[in-house]
Parts: sequence; C-alpha cells; structure tokens
Amino acid sequence: MSLPKETLINLYRTMVRIRKFEEAARKLTRERKIPGGASLYTGEEAIAAGVCAHLSQEDYLTSTHRPLGHCIAKGADLKHLMAELCAKATGYNKGKAGPYHVADPKIGLIGANGIVGGGVPMAAGYALAAQLKGSDRVAVCFYGEGASNQGVIQETLNLAAVWGLPLIFVCENSAPEGPQMLGHMMNYPQLSIEDISIRGAAYNIPGLKVDGSDALAVYEAAGAAVMKARRGGGPTLLECKTYQYRGPFRGENVAQLEEEWQKKDPILKFRGTLLKSNSISEKDLNRVQREEEMAVEEAVRFAEESPEPSLEEALTDVFGAKEEKA
Repeated sequence: MSLPKETLINLYRTMVRIRKFEEAARKLTRERKIPGGASLYTGEEAIAAGVCAHLSQEDYLTSTHRPLGHCIAKGADLKHLMAELCAKATGYNKGKAGPYHVADPKIGLIGANGIVGGGVPMAAGYALAAQLKGSDRVAVCFYGEGASNQGVIQETLNLAAVWGLPLIFVCENSAPEGPQMLGHMMNYPQLSIEDISIRGAAYNIPGLKVDGSDALAVYEAAGAAVMKARRGGGPTLLECKTYQYRGPFRGENVAQLEEEWQKKDPILKFRGTLLKSNSISEKDLNRVQREEEMAVEEAVRFAEESPEPSLEEALTDVFGAKEEKA
C-alpha cells in the first residue's frame, strides 16, 4: 500500500464520520426530531470518501436525495448540517432546505436534489463555467442507477463529451445483483444492462467500473478521472457497484441480500485492509472512531439546543413576481 499514512487515515476518518452521523440522524428521526426523516447512505461510504478525497473546496459537487455522505465527504460542518436536518435556524439553509436540498456554495457543495438526476445538468453548468474561465476546477455529479435512465443524464453525457467538460459522472449502482434488483424490487427490470459504465462508449468517453465497497479502488479510479479532467482531458463515467443498507423496500429476498452485502461493509473491509498492511495500528483507528463519535455528539447537541426559525422567516429568501397594482 503506497499511499501516505495521512491519506489512509483521512479516508477511514471520512467513512466513519459519515456512518456515525447517519446513525445519529436515524436515531433523531425515530425521536421525531428530524421532520420527515432523511434518506441515508449507509453502506456506500467508500464512494463519497474515495471521490471527494481528490476534491478541494474550489471544486463543485452536486448530490442526490441521499446526500449526507457526499456533503460530509466534501467538508460540510457537522453542526450546521445536523441543525439543517432538524429544521433549526442555525442550519446551513436556515432549516428550510432539510436533507433533500441542503447546500453550501462556500465549499463547492452546489446542493442535494430531490429530483431524480436533477443535479447532473447543474454540475455540467459549473464545469462549463470552470472551462470558460480557464481554471483547473472540476465538477462531480453523483446519481443512482435508476437516474441513469433519465434523458437529461444522457443529454448531459453527450454535451460533456462534445465540449470536453471537466466533469466526472459518478453512478452509484446499488442494484449489484443485476437489472432485476433495481430499487430492491424483484422482477421489476428497468435496466437492460448490468454495467452502466459501458454507456460511456456511446459518447466516446472512458467508462470505468469499480467495487464501491473498496475505498482504495474508488480512490484510485476517481483520482485518475479527476486528474484527467483538471488537465483538460474531458469527462469520465465512473460506475461504483454498491449496496445501500436498509433500503426502502423490504422482504425475504432483500433481507438475504443485505446480509450478504453487510459482510462486505466498506468500513470494516477498509479497516481490515489497513490492519493487515501493518501501516496503521488498531489504536490509531480506534482513536479516529472515538474522535468522530465525539464530533457527532457535539453536532447533535448543537442542533437540539438551536432555536426554531421564527414565523416571519418563512417569508424571507422567497423569490416571485411582484404583485402589480391595478
């Protein structure tokens, strides 16, 4: 393992931070402290961590309706993120965005998106702006296997290829058992292919497939794609095979599949790899885990102690046509 110890520790730290934050969010949802709940990212932490490790705050990122992992990996402040989930005035967006539209442009987090595939063309716009300004910024858009069938994504892939945009398409394919398992629903096919990465060939751009539970594999593939984009080499389609635990649909077959995939838990898998390599001690990893648990506990306290937005706040930050006088 040739990566510096600091890089390996940071990868592990980001994955643990996401998992601990979401565990806390799940608990707050059960306690009805997060209105409407949040769609979680459990089991996919290696993807966000591996991709975002190559991004600076100057780079752009658009997310999905399952954004917490992406937000945290991009550098979101845990306290303001948790406050936003809890609809508090101290949240990133004053408690108005919630988990599905949270954003922080200061760190290049253009936003989550409740529309399936809605963030992809937005990322293309930011990539085009970076290209026109002659900067080396890149944009990354995350989306799922279901969104991959949206027409707007195919159109964006084509434009990104034609214009050579510095854009990395990251498809988190959480239907790893093939087309029949899309959305965890048996016998409801929406894909005629098993590898979404092969669609890159249609646009004459690289299409790479990696194991989304392997942090090092994602890190390596994403690093190559980001470096290529920064140097003016154009877009890449990166497909990460993954599985999102505790998905929206339950049943005997799904429970069985989850049990199998939990054996490939990305955090436990990466921890085992680090320990076997003798590059990092168990003491180091346990310290990281304790530090992240404490950071999340602090974020929860901050959110719970934060004030509710005033009623008048509902009328601010709203844009619309002015009423014309008769």
